[in-house]
Amino acid sequence: MLYREICRVFSTYLIFLSLALCVPLGVAVYFEYILPPEAHPQPHSTLAFVGTIAIDLFIAFLCRRIGSKAKGRLFRRECLALVVVIWFVTAIIGGLPFYLSGTFDSPLDSYFEAMSGLTTTGASVMHPKEFDPVTGNEIAIRKEVSGPYDAEYMFYGTIDPVRDPVTGESVITGVEAVSKGILFWRSFTQWLGGMGIVVLFVAILPALGVGGKVLYQAEVPGPIKEAVTPRIKETASLLWKLYLIFTVLEIVLLMVTNSEMSLFDASTITFSTISTGGFSVHSASIGIYANAWTEWVVIIFMIAGGVNFSLYFYCLKGKFYRLYEPEFILYLATLFIGSCFIAWNLVGFNKILLNGETGIFSFAESVRHGFFQMVSAQTSTGFVTADFDKWPLMCQTLMLMMMCVGGMSGSTGGGIKVSRFYMTFYILYNKLEQIFRPETVRKFRIGSSDISDKMAITVLFSLIAVLLLIVFGTFFLVVDGVDPETAVSVNVCMINNIGMAFRTAGPTSSFAFLSAFGKLLSSIWMVLGRLELFAVLLIFLPEFWMKDR
Repeated sequence: MLYREICRVFSTYLIFLSLALCVPLGVAVYFEYILPPEAHPQPHSTLAFVGTIAIDLFIAFLCRRIGSKAKGRLFRRECLALVVVIWFVTAIIGGLPFYLSGTFDSPLDSYFEAMSGLTTTGASVMHPKEFDPVTGNEIAIRKEVSGPYDAEYMFYGTIDPVRDPVTGESVITGVEAVSKGILFWRSFTQWLGGMGIVVLFVAILPALGVGGKVLYQAEVPGPIKEAVTPRIKETASLLWKLYLIFTVLEIVLLMVTNSEMSLFDASTITFSTISTGGFSVHSASIGIYANAWTEWVVIIFMIAGGVNFSLYFYCLKGKFYRLYEPEFILYLATLFIGSCFIAWNLVGFNKILLNGETGIFSFAESVRHGFFQMVSAQTSTGFVTADFDKWPLMCQTLMLMMMCVGGMSGSTGGGIKVSRFYMTFYILYNKLEQIFRPETVRKFRIGSSDISDKMAITVLFSLIAVLLLIVFGTFFLVVDGVDPETAVSVNVCMINNIGMAFRTAGPTSSFAFLSAFGKLLSSIWMVLGRLELFAVLLIFLPEFWMKDR
């Protein structure tokens, strides 16, 4: 292993990361020093970002010193190690603003929130603290879950309220009580992680040769790593340009269709939508706006985020025939059929929206909220408008299933990916046919890509690995005291980078109830899902770190 080569490139990446941190720093400065104090009663975070940038640059300096005698060679093994190091260390540095600003008292909570953002999972541990009305002391939060497995949880909140300076009473609680700079950074991490921090790094870094290609392929999701241009640096750059266009377009549409939408809200929603992340600057998520136009704009861009970005490039080139790929058709079909199924079963059902509205779902409302939650689940975004934990079990089960399916290869969406299920179907079909026609040899394609036996085995291994991680993760959480239903949904949430779960981790709650072990396990599961297992699992092989003879 060429450690000096890794340190050399990693130091350059850390400098790039410090530049990215300057964006939320500017937001924090604006809210602290430019706006009047009454416009931002929440705690400020300018110094937290300054300290984070200083620590980041210091680590970059140390790595540059270590890699000063590097020869500029990056091979496959070093690239794979570099990708894993980048993701784990970026979450540490990305969590520093949460910790240094006092948003979280625990470094582990800060790390969890940053990892959730970077992997576009969107699972948050931000939960308002509760206090005894008589003594004013903080008290534990009790949460009971009823069903086949009754459970009671006791945990402490993580977010201090904003208090009135005169009376001392809580005036703002929950997510809204957090610094605007921190909330911006929280959503911005999802935007960076959506297309990929490593892909962006490859796009702006001078040519890395073979190393750049391996870095790109290690991070881009899906079994098929398609490059739309001959040079991998050009491909990464083009994908990010398309990503920027979608970002600007959604911000404009959100503000045009909702006159009450601020630029801050529109930007943070967009960061979390096009990246299919799901973080919101409000405790009630998208439901806080109670605006149908806002929800339909978000639905459109959630779907767009789950599409292979290469298809947009081909459409710009006039190659619309590429839209007839089986994966794209299946992706849209599953979204539409699943949404229609949920909408149909919601008609006449009890309505509990996150903005507090209750009643009975009308046909129009069932379509609106059914489509929103189904698209949010399959694209792995995790936005919510209604308490789907109270919906019919068949709707919840379908959402859980589609959370595993996910979006297309090469998209910002999570999940196992539509292409892998499509390939698995044909692999099983061919094997069944060979039972009574052993002499038959068939090959199949996805679009213009031939699926080799080697790729087929890799796909099957991915499916088995994901299932094993869900099984073992569920077991570990149950042993840790989590009820089975919650444990299953939490593991499906983390490994598929969804951000939404059921029961104790339902839409009206958070993941603050998890123990330190549960949060650490979930953080590892999130990065395993984002890098699709292989790159992370490799670091546990002793042979990976040995010198070649």
